[in-house]
Amino acid sequence: MTMKGKSAATEALAAAGDHLQAQDVGALDEAMSGAANKLKTTQSSLVERLIYGPQPDLSEISSGATQMSIAKTKEADEILATALDLLEKGEAFGTDGKLSDTLRQEVAKKSAYGFTVPAKYNGLGLNYNQLAILEESLASNGIGALAVEISGQLTIGSSSLLGYGDNNQKSTFLPMIASGRITSFALTEVGVGVNAKKIQAYVEKDEENNCYRLFAQGSANKMYITSATHGGIMAIAARIGKGGKKIGLFIIELPNEDIDKDEYKFDIVSTNSDAFKSIYNTRLNFENFPIPIENEIKADGVEVLFYCLRMGRCMLTAMCAGYQKMIAADSVNYATKRLGVGGHIIKHELPRLRIGKMLGGALASQALSHLSLSQDANGVDLAGLRDISKSFAASSALESLISCERVIGGRSFDKNSRITEARSNIHVFGIVEGENDLITMGMIKDITSKFTSDNVASMLNVLQEANMKKGEPVDKKERILRINLKTFLKYPRRCAIASAKLVASPGLYKLIGWILKNGIAEIPKVFRRLVPLSMQSRYEEIPIDLKLYISYAERNLRKCKWLYLGMSLYYQLEQTSAQVPIHRLGKKIELLVAMLAMCAHASKLDKSQQSVAALYSEVLKLEIEAIQILKGLSSTENLRKHLKTVGDDAQNGNSTLIKDIKPEALAHDWQTK
Repeated sequence: MTMKGKSAATEALAAAGDHLQAQDVGALDEAMSGAANKLKTTQSSLVERLIYGPQPDLSEISSGATQMSIAKTKEADEILATALDLLEKGEAFGTDGKLSDTLRQEVAKKSAYGFTVPAKYNGLGLNYNQLAILEESLASNGIGALAVEISGQLTIGSSSLLGYGDNNQKSTFLPMIASGRITSFALTEVGVGVNAKKIQAYVEKDEENNCYRLFAQGSANKMYITSATHGGIMAIAARIGKGGKKIGLFIIELPNEDIDKDEYKFDIVSTNSDAFKSIYNTRLNFENFPIPIENEIKADGVEVLFYCLRMGRCMLTAMCAGYQKMIAADSVNYATKRLGVGGHIIKHELPRLRIGKMLGGALASQALSHLSLSQDANGVDLAGLRDISKSFAASSALESLISCERVIGGRSFDKNSRITEARSNIHVFGIVEGENDLITMGMIKDITSKFTSDNVASMLNVLQEANMKKGEPVDKKERILRINLKTFLKYPRRCAIASAKLVASPGLYKLIGWILKNGIAEIPKVFRRLVPLSMQSRYEEIPIDLKLYISYAERNLRKCKWLYLGMSLYYQLEQTSAQVPIHRLGKKIELLVAMLAMCAHASKLDKSQQSVAALYSEVLKLEIEAIQILKGLSSTENLRKHLKTVGDDAQNGNSTLIKDIKPEALAHDWQTK
């Protein structure tokens, strides 16, 4: 945070004239900061340290594998065995394709829905590494829908109570959750989607009846709420007062049926979504709905959301590992039995490469899941890692699905296959718990915020002053976003003054000092590269096939601080809108962290999995080296130029390719009055 208490990103947006987005980002930053304070982390982010130093020990990076090795439990085995038994009998799913009541009841008897709920509230009191093994196992054995439901129950469901509920709320609702009463979290709305600070649902106090009254009607309906069903429990985010600034969080026991009374109304309908089709996914309407006063969780609703999301993303990553294991197993089974041109399909390199990608995606996702959970348990800030884990796992699962389809062909689309059942879930994983592209850019903001605040903020302040005239912002068309030759020629006086102020600013010399300090620190590392990895003590416990990839990932992650510096100097204030280059850097960091985590993880596993890690590292390396940041600036700027033209044509109805095509009516149209 800067001296004014605002993040560097917020101040940069304001300086660039985007005050509306600055307000939105500032509000979200405040909520995230509150969640971070609640967690009381004791160590800075692993990803930040991998880039900016100090370099973490490899034992920390492989700690997820260590925790995984001791996290297997008989309780998880019993839950899995119960679910598989019902699956074998054809009783896990009902005739409507959804999880059966029988399955829910039987796994509830094994405390599946209370797996991580403390024993004092009738749960098993197990930890999240242990839950991740169960989640992965369920997904890998064709019961991913149950994994999704249990994950929601124990992350965004019970975590809100464990983190922010009072003693009465915990003792009332946690035993219900542990018993198997389905639990959901309602944020998303028809009108604003997941824009947390823009939600329109609200509550008003009813003093006479000692309750709140909830209004979530029309475009303020809660929508795409996973696990929301009649008779369930829901944590719902709503404004305190119509149009109020504060967003509260309330626990609701949903009625067992729709209600249409003079006093209040409530109804719940399916969202008709193909995603999560085997569990509940619904749209809810509330009108004057009563909520007991004591059911208010005394915290900012968006802060609670961020607090819970970290575990949700870790569990989604574990599920992605499981799904990829499942489709890899089915692909291998098909390829070893099916005769193709020149023999069995498995004999040929290209199908083997497809299978290798599935296995690699599974292993990397498993590594990221357990590493994130281990970091969280040890008080390490998950900034960056939680986003990378979710984004990488969701992306690799989708790529694995495509590889599976290429290997198996038409049979992978059989309506009754478990691949078909998983397909929509795998697709939607890139959207839920944060859309991948957005959280990738958010990850960059999080891991570079300290560097930006310490070393680049002075440049932003100078540019902000250059965009003011008599205390008021200059017109949008006259804003200076970059000081370069073009702007010097266009605004010579303003650019000269800004440059002079920059030269006189202590912040410039602080940045120069940072460059010199970090540049000098890299010199010994350059010479160390001349020493064979087999002779370097850091890698002495790493299998020979993985040393190269761990060293490669660490070295290139350190380079990312220079890439970000170069981008900051080049784009200056324009970086606030330069999504394409920021995303490219984010993707590069994501792939490098995935490679490093996977190889460190595999170093503790058997030879077969180490071979998977080595193969997949080569696949990732090709992707990483194809992402050019500073060397590719010219190409990136050409892309952004053409992107503006094409985007403007589309926005203004001038794209001739689609001009004569009538679009389909939108589902859940928020514009309908």
